[in-house]
Order: sequence, then structure tokens, then C-alpha cells
Amino acid sequence: MERYGVEIVSMGFLTRANSAVIWRGPMVSKAIQQFLRDVRWGELDYLVVDLPPGTGDAQLTLSQAIPLTGAVVVMTPQDVAASVAVKAIAMFRKLDVPILGIVENMSYFICPNCNSRHDVFSHGGGRQAAEALETEFLGEIPLHTQIRADADEGTPTVVIQPDSPEAQAFRDVAAAVAQQVSIAVRRSPVQLQMAGG
Repeated sequence: MERYGVEIVSMGFLTRANSAVIWRGPMVSKAIQQFLRDVRWGELDYLVVDLPPGTGDAQLTLSQAIPLTGAVVVMTPQDVAASVAVKAIAMFRKLDVPILGIVENMSYFICPNCNSRHDVFSHGGGRQAAEALETEFLGEIPLHTQIRADADEGTPTVVIQPDSPEAQAFRDVAAAVAQQVSIAVRRSPVQLQMAGG
């Protein structure tokens, strides 16, 4: 499927609504391989794979299936999220996957009525983790009802409200990620041919 110039494939397209995908490791690995090799991606600028948190079969399979430019670790600010991020980064480093940096999601909440800021899940955990793990801090995405509503409608906030602070936060993170991708490619160029393209 394609929207706003972005092509996407998902297990959600292949299953019935409200049905769970209950798979062991080999089946997860096979699905990832199929998404990489059997989907007709065409010409890509970037291939972004959204993985579940942690250090499971999906991460391991992806890291071993194709050469990766790098990994972006997304975490919420609280300490428990930092411990998961630390493990994910350790795993990727063991697999020789460069870490492009850390993004802090649900970083803060601005009240739409009084315009005051609230750190619902604490704040700064992503930056602290990046410093402790000697990687880049790529930015903060706020917790905002409009982002949730836009996502539920399938419309990016940067499209529907391009001048909003939330849209700017996404653009800032995207620019930081693109910069780190460019740096990583210059350090270690990867030539990757996708089958079926």
C-alpha cells in the first residue's frame, strides 16, 4: 500500500481484524525474509523496519538477513524504558549494527487549555541514555492527542498540520536520522539489491 509517497507492508494487512498472530521464532523469521525479498519495493530512498521493543527473533533475523545501515532506538523517558533500550543497543552492537541514535517518544505533554508543560512519563531519559551509551540523541516527540488522532486516521501530522510544533518535532527527528544515515553510509557504504524490485 502507498500513501503520501510512502510504501508500507504489514502483517496487519494479511490477517483478519481482531485476530492475533501467534508465531514462534522460525515463523517470525520467515515473515521478515518474505517482506524483505518478496515484496516489490521498487526504488527506495530508505527502508524503515518498525520492530517490537526488546531483543527478540525479529531483531536478530533482520540483523542477520541483510546489511543494515543502522538502528534507531525509540524509547519513552522512564527508567524501565531505558533498561530495554540499553539491552537493544547492546544486542545491535554485538551484531555489528551501527546505532544511529535514540529518539524519546511521549517526551512531554503540552496542555491544550492552559499551554503548560507536563512530563507525564518523566523527561530526559532518552538524552541521558544516549549520553551514557555514547550515541546520538535524535530528538523528542511529544505526547499529544492530535498526533494520536492523526495516526488513527492514517494522516501524518506533518501533512494535516504542517505548521504545528508536533509536526516540527517529527521533521527535526527525521532530519537528525537522515544526517546519521548519511554519516553511517560514508563510513561504511552498503550496496543492497532487493529482490522483486
